[in-house]
Amino acid sequence: MLYRIPAVRMRLLPIGLALVLTACHVVTDTELAAIRSQGQHHGPDAAQILDRQLVPYADKNAKPAALVVGALEQNFDSACKQYGFRQSDAFPCSFWIRVQGKVTRIDDSSRVGKAYIELTQAAGGEPVDVVLQMGPVIVGTGVRDGFPGIKYSDFDDQTKFAVFGQEINKLVVARVQRSLKLKVGDPVDVAAVYSSWSAPTGEIRAIPVAWK
Repeated sequence: MLYRIPAVRMRLLPIGLALVLTACHVVTDTELAAIRSQGQHHGPDAAQILDRQLVPYADKNAKPAALVVGALEQNFDSACKQYGFRQSDAFPCSFWIRVQGKVTRIDDSSRVGKAYIELTQAAGGEPVDVVLQMGPVIVGTGVRDGFPGIKYSDFDDQTKFAVFGQEINKLVVARVQRSLKLKVGDPVDVAAVYSSWSAPTGEIRAIPVAWK
């Protein structure tokens, strides 16, 4: 069935169409991407966080390694509350430790390079060793997880949070291999992070972040 549109209504159609077109705005692909990303949490910039916040935090908050290790061996939960940081029960407890001593061994037989440090002890103290992860591969995300300034809620999803952890590790490795070239017998004064779910039963592997 056909309907006849009155002439007056026909004359109004071009005016209405013009008003609709006037309200439209053509955007570029870049502008469209920006519009779509509004409200999303891409997370902080890894390089800026490391240089401006994380390194100073590590240097300021690191406690003597022997003190922390001794507390861990006594009671893990108490040590975590006193010396550690844990974002939630879904994360291990991270301890910032001051590793002061000398290098006794370098193990570069794998990509997880390690430097064994014999800690400086007070008279009569039990010897304690800490292993610094020197790269090029770093195991764990202790640097990311041990810094209160980085929260999971800063990111849209788990993938972006994981990528940020990888970026931080790569930047730390670059700093270590550029500036912290250790040899057997060298003195060490390093702020590092050690992450664990329980009291240590093997090597205490820490990631160096700040040094003098």
